[in-house]
Amino acid sequence: MRYLKLSTALVITAFALGVISGLASEPAIRGRFIDEVVRELRPIIEGLAINPLITALLIFLNNLRVSLISFLTGPTLVVPLAIIYFNGYVVGAFLNYPSRPLIHNLILLMPHGVLELPAILLSASLGTTLSLAMIHKYMFKADVSVSRLLISHSRHLALIALLLAIAALVEVFITPLVGVFIG
Repeated sequence: MRYLKLSTALVITAFALGVISGLASEPAIRGRFIDEVVRELRPIIEGLAINPLITALLIFLNNLRVSLISFLTGPTLVVPLAIIYFNGYVVGAFLNYPSRPLIHNLILLMPHGVLELPAILLSASLGTTLSLAMIHKYMFKADVSVSRLLISHSRHLALIALLLAIAALVEVFITPLVGVFIG
């Protein structure tokens, strides 16, 4: 817990800067970016029409991959923060997508985002605590057990996976209904 507050502050700052960048980017760039993301996600989107459970599984696996990469590359400090910044940029660009009002996009993001985003942010925060502990240990010669911290933080991965699984199901089964409801 010693490094978790600073790590969480770094992760939330990276995410917030990404969201702001996505919101503030030029509409043409933002539109092309979202179109590219949609093109990359087309197999998942098309899978929804075929089998929603397979789609939920693909979304879950993609988000779990991002979370694990953020966690496992935590000792680098830069990689998880870059991943979180990029995810923030995606959220900001989506929220300000030119063809729909911002509030519409926010309502679409909320049902699954309230589970998915904290899970991804938590995995990055836990990973970056390892970097902070290593800096403290090797630069300042502190008595820190990085391996014990890694084992302790690894216990949270099951909770992160559970949150991501629920978020994927919500994204596939509930978010489309919200979209229909709000028009």
